[in-house]
Amino acid sequence: MARAKGKRSKLLTITIGCFSVILLVVGVTGILVIWAGLSYRSLGAPTADDAALTIAVGDGTAPRAAGASPPATADTGTVPPPGTDLATLSPSEFPGVRRDATPVRLDIKLSEGKFKILPGPPGSDISVEGSYATNYYDLVEERSEGESGKEISLHLKPKAGWFTRVIAGLTNFNSQHPNKLTIFIPPDIPIDLNLQLDSGESRVELGSLTLTDLDVDLSKGDFKLSFKEPLAAPPPRMAVSMGMGDGRISGLGNARAGDITVDTGMGGFRVSLNGDWAANSDSKIKIDHSMGDLTLTIPAEVHIADDSSNMVMFGGSQGRLKDSKKYPAAADAATLHLDVNTSMGGVNVRRTRSSSSEDG
Repeated sequence: MARAKGKRSKLLTITIGCFSVILLVVGVTGILVIWAGLSYRSLGAPTADDAALTIAVGDGTAPRAAGASPPATADTGTVPPPGTDLATLSPSEFPGVRRDATPVRLDIKLSEGKFKILPGPPGSDISVEGSYATNYYDLVEERSEGESGKEISLHLKPKAGWFTRVIAGLTNFNSQHPNKLTIFIPPDIPIDLNLQLDSGESRVELGSLTLTDLDVDLSKGDFKLSFKEPLAAPPPRMAVSMGMGDGRISGLGNARAGDITVDTGMGGFRVSLNGDWAANSDSKIKIDHSMGDLTLTIPAEVHIADDSSNMVMFGGSQGRLKDSKKYPAAADAATLHLDVNTSMGGVNVRRTRSSSSEDG
C-alpha cells in the first residue's frame, strides 16, 4: 500500500512539473507574441526607402566628384604565382591595380532580403544601391585604419526583434521583400573579403576582383556564388560555408586558390570546379557535405591527384575521382587534390570538357 502511494505521489509530482513547464513556455511565448504585436503596430508595415552609399577606397578620404576621371592603374605585370601570400604584397605588385590603391579588409553582413554583390568598374569605389525597410533595419557603415590598410564593414542590422519581424513578414506576405541591395566592389583594389549572407536570396559574382583572402558564409536560403572571370591573382586560400537551402558555386577554376574549403549543410548543392586553372598549379580542395544531394562538376582539362578521396557515410556516390582516359589532360594541366566527405546523402561526380565557369 505504501509503495503504491509513493508511486502515485511521484507520478503526480512529475505530471505537475510537466504541466508547469508547458504553462511557462506557453506564457512566455504569449508575452513575446503580444510584445511583438505591439512593436509591429508601433513600427507599421515595412517601408522601403532608397539606399545610396559610396565608400572611397583610394588614398583619398572622400568620394570623387561627379565626372572626375578614374585613378590611373598600374602597368599590367606578372600574375603572382599560386600559393603566394597576397596579403604581404604591395598594391604595385598586382597586375592592373590602380596607383592610389590601399589594401582593404571588407566585411559585409546582410540578412533577410534579396542581395547582389558584383564587381564594379575599374577606378570606382565601393557602392551600395537599392532599397531597404528603414523602419525595421539600419544600414550601418564603419571605417577604420588598420595596420595593413583600410577596414570597412557594411551591416544591414535589424532594429526590431525577431518575433516582430516575423509578424511583419506574415502580415505583409503578399508584398515584395523591401530589402533589395546591390553592392559593387572595385576590381582594382586588393581586398580581403568576408561575406556573411543569411535568410534570403543572394547572387554573388566575384570574377575579376583582386582578392587577397576570401571567406563566405551563406546560412539559409537560395545562394549562388560564381567566378565568371579569373581573379586578378590566385589567393592562397578561400573558404565557403553554405548552411541550409539551395546553394550553387560555379567557376572555382577562375578563383584558382591554393587551398579551397567548402562546407555544406542540409539541402541541394552544386559545386563546379570549371574555369581557367593555372598551368602546373596544385590546389587542395576539401568538401564536407552534411545532408542532401551534392553534384560536383570537374573539368576534364585538369589532373585529379591519386591521393583524392570521396567518402560517403550513409548514402551513395556516382562517378569517380580519377583522370579521364577518354579525354586526357595536358601534361602541364593543373592538379587538384580532392577530399570529399559526405555524412548522409548522394554525391554525383561529373566530368566535363568545357572550362566554362558555369556548371552544367
